[in-house]
Amino acid sequence: MKGWIGVLVIILIIFIRVQRRGYFWKDRQGNFLTFRQFLKRWKEGVINISPLQQTKTTLWSFIPIFAGLIWGITVTLIVGTFWLSLILAGSFPITGIQFISNIQKYRAQKRADEAFKEAMKPKRKRRKKK
Repeated sequence: MKGWIGVLVIILIIFIRVQRRGYFWKDRQGNFLTFRQFLKRWKEGVINISPLQQTKTTLWSFIPIFAGLIWGITVTLIVGTFWLSLILAGSFPITGIQFISNIQKYRAQKRADEAFKEAMKPKRKRRKKK
């Protein structure tokens, strides 16, 4: 129930902000955006995201996952629900392997991206020696 109240409060704050200001957000150039313009630009940005950016975002998302696992194990051990801490501890190696896999994927994509950029550079013409 408390979660829904938080969501409703956030929606109310956004609604009041739009009503008072007349806009929802400012872009990098300082232009005012309505909520629809903001959502349109956000959708375009999500559609145009590169695989390297997706992998980088996935790597950053592992930080709260690991923190949640550690916190969950700690709290369940303190409270005494050992079966739950066993489940969380069992998911820790799986999450670690996923993290390592994503690091390898990120490095491979970064090398491929750098090689592609290098191949796309215009080549300089060499002068003939006299």
